[in-house]
Amino acid sequence: MYGLSKAQRYSARLQFQNESRLMTTKLIMLEYVFVGIAFLCAVGIVLFYNAKKNINGNAEFSSCRNPNCVRCVQYQQVIIRAYERYQQLSKIHKENKDSTGRIHKSLHRNIVHSNGSSEQLLNHYSEPNPLVFDLKELNLNDLYDPSTTDQFTDDVRVLQDNKDKICSDFHRINRPQYQHLWLKNDTPFGQWSVFHLINQGKTVVNNIKHCEKTFEIISGLQNIMKRNVFGNVVFSVINPGTVISTHYGPTNIRIRCHLGLITVDECTLTVSGKQRKWKEGECLLFNDAFPHGVTHAGKEGDSSRCVLIVDLWHPDISLQERNSIDYIFSPVNR
Repeated sequence: MYGLSKAQRYSARLQFQNESRLMTTKLIMLEYVFVGIAFLCAVGIVLFYNAKKNINGNAEFSSCRNPNCVRCVQYQQVIIRAYERYQQLSKIHKENKDSTGRIHKSLHRNIVHSNGSSEQLLNHYSEPNPLVFDLKELNLNDLYDPSTTDQFTDDVRVLQDNKDKICSDFHRINRPQYQHLWLKNDTPFGQWSVFHLINQGKTVVNNIKHCEKTFEIISGLQNIMKRNVFGNVVFSVINPGTVISTHYGPTNIRIRCHLGLITVDECTLTVSGKQRKWKEGECLLFNDAFPHGVTHAGKEGDSSRCVLIVDLWHPDISLQERNSIDYIFSPVNR
C-alpha cells in the first residue's frame, strides 16, 4: 500500500473490511444451511423408520387420542369399575357365583396385570392379547367360517339377505350433508371414517334416525353385543392409501363381523399374519383380540372400502355370562 495516498489507503482498508465481513456472513449462512439439511435428513430418517415399522406391523401398540376410547385411554378405569360392579352383582345374586367364576378369576387377573395398554408392544404375531378384559378358558380362533359355526349362521344370513337395505342406508349417510356425523379414526396414513349406530354399548340416537332399516335389522340379531362397552355397530370407510397399523382389540369375548358393502381388491385385512379380502354382500368374521391391521394399497381416485361392522358374542359364552358381563361392563352414563 506504499505509494498510495492516505485517502486511497483508507478506501482499500474499508474495502478489505467489507469483504471480510461478507465472507464471514457467507460462511455463517453456509453453516446454517448445512445444519438445516442435517436436521431435515434426521427428521426424514425418523419418519421413514416409523412409517416402515407401521407398515410391517412391528410398531408399538396402535392407539388413538379419543378420551372416551375404552381400548386406548380408559382401560384401567373400565376394569376397576367392572371389578366393583362384579362384587355388587355377587351380593345381589349369590346363587350365580359358580356360573360366573371364570369372570371373577379373569377380572382379578386383569387388575393385577394392568400396566398401561398404550405402552404394550405387539406380542408374537399369531397370539391374542386383549388389552382390557381377557376372559380365560375360551376356545380362541383368529378367523371364523360363518358357514361352519352354527351360532353365527342365522345372524350372518340375516345380514347378507338384507345387504341391499343396509347399503341403501349407507349411501344416504355418505352424502355431503351427513359428513358432520362421521368420525375420523387415527391412522398413520390415509383416512378411516366411521359412523356409529352403537358406540361402546351406547345407542347413538342422532345417527340411528338416518339408518332406521339397518338398526331394525341388527336389533333382531341373536348374538349382537350391544349392552356393554365392548359392543359396537358401525359403518366403516377406508380410503385409498390408508394404513391401519397392526393392533389388538380390547377383549376376546367378541367376534367382529364385517358385512362387505363396497369392496376393492386393493384393500386387505391381516389377522395373525393371514390375509383376507372382503367380498360384497358377504360377512367376514374374526376375533380382534388377535393382532390385526388393514392396508388399502389403492391410489387416489380408486374406490374406498366400505363395510358394516357388528360385534357378536363369542360362541363359548353362556347366556348367564352374557348378562353378567353386560352388567359388569355396562356403559357409563348410558
